[in-house]
Amino acid sequence: MDSDSKALLLSLSRYLRPAISLPPRGVGEPISETLATFADNRHRVGPLLHMAMQNCADITATGPAATLLESACQKNLIASLKQKAAEQRISKLLKDHSIPFTVLKGRGLAQQLHDNSAVRRSKDIDILISPDRSRQAIAMMNQQGYIYKSATLKRTEIPQSIRQKMELKRFKDITFIDPAVSVPIELHQRLFKFEPRDLTGDFNNSVQFDAQPSLSNSFYCLYLVLHGSLAMWPRLKWVVDLSIVARNMPADNRLEMLSIAATYGCDTAVAASLLMTEQVFPDSLDDGWQQILKPYMKARNTAELKDLFFETLTADTNGRPNLPWKSSLLSGSADIIFSGKIGLMDSTRARVLNSVFARI
Repeated sequence: MDSDSKALLLSLSRYLRPAISLPPRGVGEPISETLATFADNRHRVGPLLHMAMQNCADITATGPAATLLESACQKNLIASLKQKAAEQRISKLLKDHSIPFTVLKGRGLAQQLHDNSAVRRSKDIDILISPDRSRQAIAMMNQQGYIYKSATLKRTEIPQSIRQKMELKRFKDITFIDPAVSVPIELHQRLFKFEPRDLTGDFNNSVQFDAQPSLSNSFYCLYLVLHGSLAMWPRLKWVVDLSIVARNMPADNRLEMLSIAATYGCDTAVAASLLMTEQVFPDSLDDGWQQILKPYMKARNTAELKDLFFETLTADTNGRPNLPWKSSLLSGSADIIFSGKIGLMDSTRARVLNSVFARI
């Protein structure tokens, strides 16, 4: 953990509070150019930090920092408009071809969390479809002129349609570029690269391929937590998301989310994620959450995982997290997050096949 990066992150979290409806805490000096650059480049919250300045008269910035943050906000506004156009186009095509789908995270989540999609940065559109409709969806993307961006080395001349189907099966998603606005669209047939059996199927049954699931859906909230925890929470942008989700999640759904998580062995990861969020953004967890999470607070594995998340978040660069050697050899962070639910043989076989396919 880099001490300068940790200090910058904790300082940044205080400046962001007015932008995410948390009571302000002392911020002291104006935002420096160093902090503004750190916010925008390292943690992807430049537009949100600009919004904090607009919401709180006590938060100011030096000239260079103010210029940087205003520019970041303007750039993200343009990017958001492009994503909106791309999302509307792909949504219409999927509906016209009777392909059920769910948009994950992205612009829709930004609207749910902030009422303004331009303050949350995202680079692509993630769309989940049923595996039995993947062939049809891929054919539609090709026919409509979307540009396939292969994730493999393509050392051999496999027909493109076959390569696309194999890539989607092996890596959970494939990427197309919208030719009109150059926005990447990731087509998913499962939620995560390594996951317990039935997780994506159960998620689909819960959200019923709602184009934009509600934050009142416990399974969708669980997905948002897992998305961050499987990446080991590398950016503050995702911790901001969880702070808002935790405060807006209906009280009745909290125990339900943890109960669902327990069936996949990831309730400790959910608890550790929430407790880490409270560490970064105090007041994210109310008394109800504190009571629910009390049993986890006393557990050593929860504390260790929370510390690992915090170490990744406060690193000076967004790199690979430091995982225990056993997990690194198996399914990576999934071995930790879905404790005991990722089979040794399944993960080993998947790693071998993924490695082979990435080179053909």
